[in-house]
Amino acid sequence: LSSEGRTHIQLRELPRSALLTDLRRLCIRNHLLGVTDVAIDYHRFLPTGRAYLTLADTKHLYKNLQALEKASVGSLPIRALSAPTPRSGHGQLDRTGTQRKVFTGNGPHGGISSRMKHVVIWGLPGKISGEAVENYLRDFRLDNVDGKNGAAKVELATNTFSLYSRYLVRPTSTAEAHRLVRQLHMTYYEPEHWGRRYQLRARVVY
Repeated sequence: LSSEGRTHIQLRELPRSALLTDLRRLCIRNHLLGVTDVAIDYHRFLPTGRAYLTLADTKHLYKNLQALEKASVGSLPIRALSAPTPRSGHGQLDRTGTQRKVFTGNGPHGGISSRMKHVVIWGLPGKISGEAVENYLRDFRLDNVDGKNGAAKVELATNTFSLYSRYLVRPTSTAEAHRLVRQLHMTYYEPEHWGRRYQLRARVVY
């Protein structure tokens, strides 16, 4: 496919643990030109192993692709290709008429605007409500995710089912986001009631 006019580079085969800081170091180490944004690609707020670099001008594309030919992240070789503008998974209004935002967590930055202040939590009971999640996290300082709710459910694809649910929350600061992840990740949801049925995982969305 023609790369003419393109201003995005897709990075592939990244370690799932790669952070924005790793990708920014990659740009500096390989002397990339005109990079205006670095975005990790997500599916339901979990990294896909891909990322996107946005360039200020298409004239930087070819030189940057050349510079990335033998690039690596975390000692692992990666692939770089020219890409069309990626589709964003920004929260959409629910079509059922409830006027609530629906978060898919797909695309660059997971489709959310503020960086490093959102946390995705999964492994929760499938039918748990947003209010119950907020109550469970009452020891943490949370902002509203969608203008009115402190916890927003990450929707499943149409016609899929899960015994577990996934929620997006927005702590008041980056430090609070990391504190929440440290205290919640790999713990069990209400073990006095459920035992080890629901093991939680949590990570910051970059």
